Amino acid sequence: MTMEINSALSAASSGDALQQAVGITLLNKVQDTQAAQAAVMLQDFAAAQHPFLGKSLDIKI
Repeated sequence: MTMEINSALSAASSGDALQQAVGITLLNKVQDTQAAQAAVMLQDFAAAQHPFLGKSLDIKI
């Protein structure tokens, strides 16, 4: 009986470890994807800016 409990606990804990490892790997992939998308978004935003934007101010009184 004790052997069955130990093997059941061992199987459960190894499943948890695998689940945690998969979760961590998936989280790392999502973070990498978000970082790449942010870099592309910033490049697109910089390319869309007018070259003279912010160089001078138009003030009327």
